Amino acid sequence: MMRRLQLGLLAVIALSACSTPRGTNPTLASQWAPQSAELGGRVFPVANFGGAILRLTRDSYEFAGDKGTYAVLSTHPPAKMDIRGLEGPNAGRRIQAIYELAGEQLTVCYQLGQGERPNEFKSAKGSQVLLVRYKQVQ
Repeated sequence: MMRRLQLGLLAVIALSACSTPRGTNPTLASQWAPQSAELGGRVFPVANFGGAILRLTRDSYEFAGDKGTYAVLSTHPPAKMDIRGLEGPNAGRRIQAIYELAGEQLTVCYQLGQGERPNEFKSAKGSQVLLVRYKQVQ
């Protein structure tokens, strides 16, 4: 009986360790269309994105010719992620961001400059913080 319990616990631990690799968040994996955006405290027209769709897998992204990886660092609000550009305009860059997922809505606040990671969903006047609200594409 005790041996069976130990084997059962080992199986649960092994499955939980393999189910979601650290630094990834499969719930973000989808396609997302920008609905609104702000940059430096001003409205940033989503038309500037040229109709691009954000495509997220478990650990990679693609948006308007920009490709790279992302890692979820924390899911405690505000959830934190690091984005690393591999191809396109952000190649070689690390972008710090926070995000919030609420049903079919994804809000991401990106620090595009040298400043600290955002700690609230706000793009202050004069900052290089980009706040984008996305809707899941069906």
